[in-house]
Amino acid sequence: MKEILGNTRKLTFLGVMLALTIVFVAITAIPSPTATTMAWFMFIPTIVTSIVMGPKAGALMGFCAGVATLLRALLAPLTPFDVFFLNPLVSVLPRIFVGVVPYMIYTPLKAIFGKSPNGDKIAILAAGASGAITNTALVMTALYLIFVQEIIDLAGIPFKALLISIITTSSVTEALIAAILTLPVVLAYKKIYR
Repeated sequence: MKEILGNTRKLTFLGVMLALTIVFVAITAIPSPTATTMAWFMFIPTIVTSIVMGPKAGALMGFCAGVATLLRALLAPLTPFDVFFLNPLVSVLPRIFVGVVPYMIYTPLKAIFGKSPNGDKIAILAAGASGAITNTALVMTALYLIFVQEIIDLAGIPFKALLISIITTSSVTEALIAAILTLPVVLAYKKIYR
């Protein structure tokens, strides 16, 4: 971590990614149709940080994104479900892994496909999608393990039905958006700092 915090360029990059995360989280606090859209973008800075700076910086950015999510749930709750995100095991811990998993997917895929013309792009797309999938999988697992009965009572449907609804709607969209938006950002970063 010293090599990141002691490097002005890397520290600046982390600052920009953190600022974007805070903006995306803050916009989700405004009751409007854009809140759902911004929720899809919220973890892109964490995913990008993981790919370009490694799992330590990604975990740090994921932690910050999780804390921002917790604070938004505390200070500007929009739905009755926000109360569950006051627990750091739901709001913070899964987001740390959002900053680790993309790097773990990107590195071996880059080694496998790196020699092909679009190999790096394939690795970046897969890593971007993996960050969004990690977020959904770990948050839903934490919600199930900690709050399953409260969620069933609040939603009025079985947890399995809620999970299927989330997976078939927002999580697929979120994974596609994360993959598509991560690609140009990572490529631009690599071009600038090549």
